[in-house]
Amino acid sequence: MIKLWSILIGAVLFGLLSCKNDLDRVAAVQVADGGPDRITEGADYYYSDSGLVRNRLQAGKVSEFTTTKPQRTEMEEGLTLTFFDTKGNPGSVLRARRGVILPESKRMEVADQVVFTNAQGERLETERLIWSQDSDRVYTDRPVKITRAQDILYGQGLDANEDFSRYTIRRITGNLYLDKDTLAAPAQR
Repeated sequence: MIKLWSILIGAVLFGLLSCKNDLDRVAAVQVADGGPDRITEGADYYYSDSGLVRNRLQAGKVSEFTTTKPQRTEMEEGLTLTFFDTKGNPGSVLRARRGVILPESKRMEVADQVVFTNAQGERLETERLIWSQDSDRVYTDRPVKITRAQDILYGQGLDANEDFSRYTIRRITGNLYLDKDTLAAPAQR
């Protein structure tokens, strides 16, 4: 029994003495220069103004770069930006595979499978879209496709307000369906 205890105590002492922190090895672990200061997975952010929720941003992965120039927030693995109206109801929804927020220039750029749907159900599809937060403007110079009730419109570039309720398509093509009441000329007397 004494022999068993002495073996057990010897094993415990050996284990304790062999455990140590090698500070040189800990110091050798480096964080890459220019890497993100914070990474959030499954992000869900609400942005408010004067106590009202204005936007909700959801993203698979958010990397924040606050100590590098330019400061930026990169979003990957899909993102959804929901715009709320003045009553707090969700309205237009912007989706993309990735994006970046540039706070110094007050803009957000999204890319890859960009889909922007407004409250009327109109749908914009493009590969790159820029939201200028200080002018409440959304724009692109890339090819666009807009699907409305019966219409599909194509163009090269677009300018819109931030909730995509009003827009101008540049170099437009496509089929536009008008009902007969729209085509009728006003009666003259």
